[in-house]
Amino acid sequence: MPAFGRFELQPEQRRLLRDGVPLPIGARAFDVLLALAERRDRLVTKSELLELVWPDVVVEENNLQVQISSLRKLLGPEAIATVPGRGYRFVARLRDLPAVPPHPAEPSGVRGSEPSPSMPVPAATTNLPATIPALLGRDDGLHLLGALVESHRLVTVVGAGGIGKSRLAQAVAHARIGCWPDGVWIVELSGLADSELLPHAVAQPLGLNVPEGDAFHALADALAQREMLLVLDNCEHLVDPVATLVDCMLKAAPELRVLITSQEPLRLGIEQQYRVDPLAVPRDATEPGARGFGSLALFESRVRSAAPRYMLAEEDLPIAIDLCRQLDGLPLAIELAAARVPMMGLRAVHERVRERFRLLTAGARTGLRRHQTLRATMDWSHGLLSDAQRVLFRRLGVFSGGFTIELAHALCADDEQDEWVVLEQLATLVERSLVMADAGAPVRYRLLESARAFALEQLAAAGETAALMQRHAVTMLKFLQRADDGNMDSTLRTDAYAALVLPELDNLRAAYAWAAGDGSAPALAIGLAAHAGPLIDYSTEISEWLLRQRAHLLPGVVDDATIARFWRAMAAINMLGTLTIPEVLDAAQRATACYRALGRPKRLFSALRLLAIWRRSQGDLEGALAALDEAAALIEPDWSAEFRIVVLRFRAWTSRRLGNHDVAEGLYREAIRLAREAGDWRLEVIERTNACDLCWERGEHGEAQQELLELITALRRRAVSDYELVEAMSMRAWVLAESGRLDEAVEAAREALPIMRRMPKFRLEGWAYLLWKLDQPEAAARVLGAQVARQRSGRELYQINEDRILRATSVALETTLPAAVLSSEMSTGESLTFSDACALLGDALSGSPASPPRSG
Repeated sequence: MPAFGRFELQPEQRRLLRDGVPLPIGARAFDVLLALAERRDRLVTKSELLELVWPDVVVEENNLQVQISSLRKLLGPEAIATVPGRGYRFVARLRDLPAVPPHPAEPSGVRGSEPSPSMPVPAATTNLPATIPALLGRDDGLHLLGALVESHRLVTVVGAGGIGKSRLAQAVAHARIGCWPDGVWIVELSGLADSELLPHAVAQPLGLNVPEGDAFHALADALAQREMLLVLDNCEHLVDPVATLVDCMLKAAPELRVLITSQEPLRLGIEQQYRVDPLAVPRDATEPGARGFGSLALFESRVRSAAPRYMLAEEDLPIAIDLCRQLDGLPLAIELAAARVPMMGLRAVHERVRERFRLLTAGARTGLRRHQTLRATMDWSHGLLSDAQRVLFRRLGVFSGGFTIELAHALCADDEQDEWVVLEQLATLVERSLVMADAGAPVRYRLLESARAFALEQLAAAGETAALMQRHAVTMLKFLQRADDGNMDSTLRTDAYAALVLPELDNLRAAYAWAAGDGSAPALAIGLAAHAGPLIDYSTEISEWLLRQRAHLLPGVVDDATIARFWRAMAAINMLGTLTIPEVLDAAQRATACYRALGRPKRLFSALRLLAIWRRSQGDLEGALAALDEAAALIEPDWSAEFRIVVLRFRAWTSRRLGNHDVAEGLYREAIRLAREAGDWRLEVIERTNACDLCWERGEHGEAQQELLELITALRRRAVSDYELVEAMSMRAWVLAESGRLDEAVEAAREALPIMRRMPKFRLEGWAYLLWKLDQPEAAARVLGAQVARQRSGRELYQINEDRILRATSVALETTLPAAVLSSEMSTGESLTFSDACALLGDALSGSPASPPRSG
């Protein structure tokens, strides 16, 4: 009875045993296994297997694949080899079964038959080492690349220097030793400088002698009858001659398969590319399975190879993650950094990672010379570029956080390289893996941090740093101006503006830092701050830019349009509570005067809108309505719906203030209708939230919480920003609390709090009210104290419901707590930061289910 490994095949009993125990195996799977085992000395084609296992029955080929898959699950992946495009071969060492003669239908000279005298086969079937190191973090890559190799004759593994192309290709090739009768062979080409010697370099490990003359075609002819996998490693410096040779070989040898590693593809018609990505880096230490991410696993493994007792401590995990992130998940850089840890310690390596080209110089002596230092790797890749490509590469290093093709054109195109040349050279840099192309619309490009650091070194060496930094700042200012001009139909900002500009926030930061710092370019700094104004809702940094540049806003520094845009941005700062109301009111008045003088009606409208808001907040309702009437008179029929909605919203608020709730409801419903007709989801959300707020004010708690629940559900599917979502979620918690449904209120509050933590200017009076209703008066007093301190600073807008429940909470606490205790708790609360207040809320809510509801 035939046996192999731990298995025993019993044909007569139709049984398969492992360690003497019968295994469950289907009838068809058993027939497939028996057919392969009996013909173990040769390939069994798919058509032959189908005839043997399903005689006189027409079945789909995938039936065979299903049976092979089930057998591999029982036997392991090594017992049956797939011969791509041909069939299968039983490769496990079988005992006690005489060889079966070839199938009578199979002619001699095909795969699996005895080699003919004209086809000498080397005694060995591979020059790969017997074992190779474990490949960490590349399970998906091994599977996908292996599938490509099995189904295509030419596959190129493409990626940046040091990203692990060679190791991945070697691992895939090693796993397929035995799948081709003429073996699996690898040829290392990194040391070959003379392309004329290429055929000889390939022939040597195969035991072939290539005559002088047309060596390319001579080698192809010598391989004509070979059935093998040939790996050509590190081909980027010989792309054209390698492409010529591979094309010749594949045409002459129909059973030859070639696997290439290169920083750029060969660009042959039948070529399949597999681009190697950096190793995965966890978002942070709290991410499940963080230690199992490829970058962390490789880092820890390589440190242990030098210091076997090393253990990555839990408190050091965030540092290791950040180190791997700064090294872009690049395996070579991670290995070089890991080699420094036993001598320097993790924290010291992390602190000095910005000096990466000096730090990362501890590569293995047995590795390629260019892999022994990170600089050598970059020098190798850079040396393969043309002069024009080097110019573009170093200029692109100025971008921070990536760039679009439009920004690349604006920064890099000049008299010597027009936009079409930049596009062509950028495509080459992407192909050569020096620039990454990230999928999206529009496509964004980026340099890995190590490549960017090298590019900036090259820029400095060329003496171009100052000029390119200035050009980058000018490019980003023009980009912002175009985006801002495209935002003309919005009174403040739009999501389309944010979607366009937020991806460039790192570039804006870099441009502003240079203009406000080393570049000493106040006009650029003021312009960047002013035209980034619509980002205030998303980034508090912009407020800091504006406040810093206010002192530099002197006559003659910038033009009148930039001055107007600057004051309009300043007037919007208080949406996040940075300035006092008198300060933003002054900015709104300045912006209004500037836009009146410039004759720009849409910009004047938005300045008047802000002026009306801040006048109203100071109690000047008459002045606010005058500003609003002036703004409403500017509206033309072709203006977007937002301008009319803003007027409706303000008049609805005024009606509420005067007690005309029915009028206010009609105005809100009209605003919602206009927003829906215009297809503006952001405006619809604002007006629906306002309508819910009115229901709450009228005491229609059931209707308010139902409409809020519907809005929250819609926002979760189609969010505008965190602020709109947390506003609706928080309001629902407060409405539920006021209606006495405390268990539901606590649940809603717990869902809202994690989001609110990201909104450091969110109001707190509703949260104080909720804590009082939950019978936690001391905690309520502290949160109320934090809110009162903010109101005392003059940075809070008047809100009808929030101010109402603030007063209710204050009165309730005065009757609940002794005066000295209330004073002490509120004083403590006044010193709380927003983060402290959120932590207090989290602790207070964690102990609920709710206490019996308080009245009031």
